[in-house]
This record gives sequence, structure tokens and C-alpha cells, in this order.
Amino acid sequence: MRLTAAPSAAASATHARASTCRNCGAAVSRNYCPECGQDTSLHPLSVWEFYQEIVSHYVAAEGKLWRTLGLLALQPGRLTVEYLAGRRQRYIVPLRLYLTASFLFFAVAQISGHLAPDKVVIVHGNPAPAASKAASGALPEAGPGAADAGGPADFDNGIVHISGLGDVEAMRAEHFEKCLEPGNTCSATKRLLAPALLRMQDDPQGVLERFAERFRHSLSYAMFLMLPIFALLLALTYRRRHLYYGEHLVFALHVHSFWFLLALVTSLLPDAVSDWLPLGFLAYGFWALHRVYGGRWWVTLLRGTTITATYGLIMGIGAAALSVLLLAT
Repeated sequence: MRLTAAPSAAASATHARASTCRNCGAAVSRNYCPECGQDTSLHPLSVWEFYQEIVSHYVAAEGKLWRTLGLLALQPGRLTVEYLAGRRQRYIVPLRLYLTASFLFFAVAQISGHLAPDKVVIVHGNPAPAASKAASGALPEAGPGAADAGGPADFDNGIVHISGLGDVEAMRAEHFEKCLEPGNTCSATKRLLAPALLRMQDDPQGVLERFAERFRHSLSYAMFLMLPIFALLLALTYRRRHLYYGEHLVFALHVHSFWFLLALVTSLLPDAVSDWLPLGFLAYGFWALHRVYGGRWWVTLLRGTTITATYGLIMGIGAAALSVLLLAT
């Protein structure tokens, strides 16, 4: 005779349908609470139900995802118009859309190595291409002419080739060693960079590879911090529209979400296609601006160009500051 244990009171209470919502205490007579929406018949989730819940709540594949992506990609600015008009339940909320798009982009870029070089090859002096690759052990796919492209650092197929290292070392000894001495007159930037640049004398390849890796990991956070700045530029440029700052931020989230998805798609395509990426950014941004903020097209182009130039300048300054910070720490 097979004996089975009687279900515990807690388990029975979990499986039974409650007359009051366990979450908010409201009286219920259906499968869902009319006040907070929680299921009234609770039970431990199976593996399949667990993944279904993740998909429905975080990806919204039951229709929200595809409706949102379709509107985002095919009608620039329309998703923002819908949100500001109060039609929000049918679409993914802007912040979740941005976080999902940025996560996918940086995850794929991290795996494929598109964000930063995977290898740093130090080439002493400035030898011919064939000699430099043989001396430095560069990978076969590192393309001809990588070491003599005319600059101290050249990028090729995810590899950084640094030439003229002797001149760089002399410059460091002359300009940065004195920055470690007490009472020096070096600028704050030189004092910050001096320890890292001097460490490069012992392990230049290791220092640069660690910097590239840290820069890659910091980029997603830096881009997130740039969103409020982009929204502020919108608010200043369109201040006569009398919109709240949060409404500009919604537009910023939507536009950046599409830019991440566009960059993700083009990064997986041949270079001949990905070279058109900046043009896609600009075209989408101008079109979205015109749909959301209105006005004549030539005014939109003028304002969009101003925003793009200012935002690009701020991003350049931010990237430089981030580089200095990562090298100095």
C-alpha cells in the first residue's frame, strides 16, 4: 500500500482560489483581482509558466513587443506621439524599451568584439608592414599596411597596431616623469595620466588592453547618463513648445532605442552596409523630430543639425574624460 503525505495547510491555501486578494485585500469573484490585477488562484510556477511570465512581463511578446518595434522602426516619432497622447498600455514603456535595446546591443557587441579592440600589437620603430607583422606576431587577418598607415596607432580588424614606440617612450620620460615630482607645475590631466603612462614602459600592451576592456564595460553606463543631456538639448531647442522635460526624455528614450537596434542590425552586416549607419542615425532623428515637434522641414533640419553637433561635441568631451579617468584609476 502506497502512502502519500497529506498536503499542508499552506499548500492548500496556495492552490485554492481566495475570496479576497492576497495582495491588496480587495474582495474578488473572478480569476483576477479587479483592484490590482493579481491572479486569485495562486500555485507554484512550473518551468514553462516561469519562462512564460518572463516573456510576457519583460519582453511582452504577446503583441506589445512587435507593435512597439513596428511603430518605432517604420514610423519615426510616432511611438512618442502615441505615448504623449495617452495611448500607453498597448506599447512597451520607454525606459524598458531603451534598457532592452541597449542590453541587446552591448551584449552582441561584447561577444562580436565590435566595441573595442580585442588585441593590442606593439610595433617598435616603424618597420615595413610585413616586417612589423612578423616581429609583433600580428594575426593573419590583420590586413596589409596596418603598421604604416601614417599614425602612431592604427585600428585594423579589431587589432590596434602601435608604431613609433621609441618616440612615445621618450615623450613620456620627458613630459610625464617630472609630473610625479613634488611641487611640479604639470596640469591636472598630466598628473592624473602620469602613473598610467609610465606603467606602459613596463607593460604597454597589458595597460592598453586593460584600458580597452574597461572602456567597453563603461560605455553602456556612459550612454545612459547621456540621455538626460540629450533631453535637455531638446528642451532648450524647442522651449517654445512648452513641453515638460519628461516629455523630451520620452522622445530621447525612443530615439536612442532605435539607434541601438539599428546599430545592432548593421553590426552583423557587411562593412559596405554598416558604413551607412551614421546616415541612418541622422535620417531617423530628423524625421522623428519633425513628427513629434512639428514645424517647417527646413527649421527641423536646422534645429536637428544644431542638436546633433552639440550632442556630438558633448559625447566627444565625455569620451575623453572617461578615457582619462579609466587610465588614471
